[in-house]
Amino acid sequence: MGAPSEKTPKSTNEKDPSSPSVDETDAFTTLNLGVWRVLLPNEIVSGGIISTTKQKWNSIVLAYPVVRKFFHDIYQLSPHLFVLLVLLKLWEGVESVLLLYVSDRLLRVIEVGLTEGRPDVSAIIQALVARLICVTVNAVMNWARDYISPILEDRIRLHFKAYLLQARLCLDMPTADDNSSRSQARAGDAWSAFENLCEASMRLVGLFSQLAFISQQRSAGPLFTLVVMVRPLLTLASERTLWLKPHVAYSDNAAYLRLQSLESMGQSRFKGDIIAGDIAGWITSEYHRARDALGDVVSQSAWSLYGVQTTPIDRILAEWAGALPTLYWAISAMLAPASFSMSSIAILQQYSSSLNYSLNMLFWDFSRVGKSFTEIKVLYEAGEVKNQIIDGELEYPRPDVEKSKGMEIELRNVSFSYPGGKSKEAALQDISFRIPAGSLVVIVGANGSGKSTLIKLFTRMYDTQQGTLLIDGLPISEYRLADLRRAQATLTQDHKLYPLTLAENIGLGYAEHVKDNEMIMEAARDGGAAELLEKFKDGVETTLEPTMTAFGYQLDDDKHKALKDVLTKLEKTTEVSGGEKQRLVAARTFMRFKTKKIKLLCVDEPSSALDPRGEFELFERLRQTGEGKTMIFVTHRFGHLTKYADVIICMKEGKVIELGTHKDLMAREGEYASLYNVQAQAFTEAEVATAAVSEPVASS
Repeated sequence: MGAPSEKTPKSTNEKDPSSPSVDETDAFTTLNLGVWRVLLPNEIVSGGIISTTKQKWNSIVLAYPVVRKFFHDIYQLSPHLFVLLVLLKLWEGVESVLLLYVSDRLLRVIEVGLTEGRPDVSAIIQALVARLICVTVNAVMNWARDYISPILEDRIRLHFKAYLLQARLCLDMPTADDNSSRSQARAGDAWSAFENLCEASMRLVGLFSQLAFISQQRSAGPLFTLVVMVRPLLTLASERTLWLKPHVAYSDNAAYLRLQSLESMGQSRFKGDIIAGDIAGWITSEYHRARDALGDVVSQSAWSLYGVQTTPIDRILAEWAGALPTLYWAISAMLAPASFSMSSIAILQQYSSSLNYSLNMLFWDFSRVGKSFTEIKVLYEAGEVKNQIIDGELEYPRPDVEKSKGMEIELRNVSFSYPGGKSKEAALQDISFRIPAGSLVVIVGANGSGKSTLIKLFTRMYDTQQGTLLIDGLPISEYRLADLRRAQATLTQDHKLYPLTLAENIGLGYAEHVKDNEMIMEAARDGGAAELLEKFKDGVETTLEPTMTAFGYQLDDDKHKALKDVLTKLEKTTEVSGGEKQRLVAARTFMRFKTKKIKLLCVDEPSSALDPRGEFELFERLRQTGEGKTMIFVTHRFGHLTKYADVIICMKEGKVIELGTHKDLMAREGEYASLYNVQAQAFTEAEVATAAVSEPVASS
């Protein structure tokens, strides 16, 4: 079950449809580890301990520059705390030698006293005091280490959280969507890596101290020291670990994958749908069925399963090697009985146990060193990810372009597919049209026709894959991204509310004035959110989704009712409706208009949760801000905007099938006219039905 089984090594030239693609120059061995399949390069599988040792050494050499940078960055955070904690860690390595020394001295003094029949009370007291001083110093050092560690740990975590936050915020959309560029780095790994490396250094210092001390003792010596080291070295030689090995691990076990999917349905984001659909029982039943299908195939991590040996031979040899120190002093006692006593045997046992423990812990710590190197490397690689969208160098707007008009947009034979998308068809196919500066454009079409994709290209969230997109006559890629972003405003149904105050949610449309409450309230009125702000007790300072820090532990419903009442009142979330959320997001857009730099407004179905009056008022306010802007609206509901549109773009299956004014397109009686008439008929039928219902009431 848990032990790995090996398959015949195979080259990736022989295609395996169930395996991920690997470089064709590699040959690999497939290991079955529970639900996992692990692919290992053949040179690692066949290389044995020599290859593993070489690999570990190479990893240390290659990791040195980044580890050096890592410790330098931590030192810069707090030089005094860093130096003090490192010294305390190193002290921890030598304290075991001090304890060995005072224990050895105490045993010998007691043995002499028992042998002579006259214990040396003064010497015994001195030995006891020395031991007491030693353990007291160690206790103070350990307390100081435990006191300082949380302070430095917090600084390290926050430093790398800020580093990773900046790295993630700097990613463009294609790079963020690309699974291969998504970093698995976590800020907590920085502290664990720092601790692991310090622990390994401490163990190394401690080991050298113990070796130096034990090898100099008359009752032990170099030969005894080597005998004690046999077992730990044998254990190291037989160790199996994936941490330092290049490998690919994945699961193709259908039952295991099914379990993971069903387990994820317990998340709070699915709660409403599960309750409404009354499917909790079905989920539980399916989970039990998948668990039964998994049977005895284990699902622990591939790393732990890889360490399970296929036979007990290595364990037996290790246990035999562990008995060598006992064999050593037993033979020595038989050969030279006069030089041995019970205290000397006890001392040898103590030496053996201490050295064995230090070696085993050292090997354990160094097995984590490779993992720590990898974590440090991953941390810094997160900040080195190259964006797929390359920044331009040209200023926008250009000095030679009239600034009073909006942004001119032209597409020439543009085709586009989303990176990694599963659709067979491109999102856009060979599209060409031109939008004059200052135009009001309405894009219509069925779901999936490519309307939103056009907006993402206009705002350069993605780059075209074929064809050219021109802004004011030049390719969009030639302009500086920051300049383009400042000249654009978007309002979509996908916009989110931030976990900040309502004032900040609106004010971040114009970040330089995020504290200007007067400007924020004016934007809120334009976006239709002013009444919403007034209904909250804390007004614009209300945080809808505060960070949750309150928690209770082992609270009994009856005994701790007062505490539970306090807990339920702390940091309660405040909910808003879909329409209220859209008004707040719209207010953010109106705040953005106040920068006076917007030349392109893209509006993509922002009113799906608004009532008809709210939608009409929003579109009217947006349309009235059109001076100096090109305005592009994506909508399913035509009535409010199409009669004002300079041009209507009708799309279907990723293509522009019609383009013109409302009057022109209605005259063609094509796709646009069909869509328009369906909506018009629905509204007409609704009005007739309403009149039929209300007429008897009026006559009564």
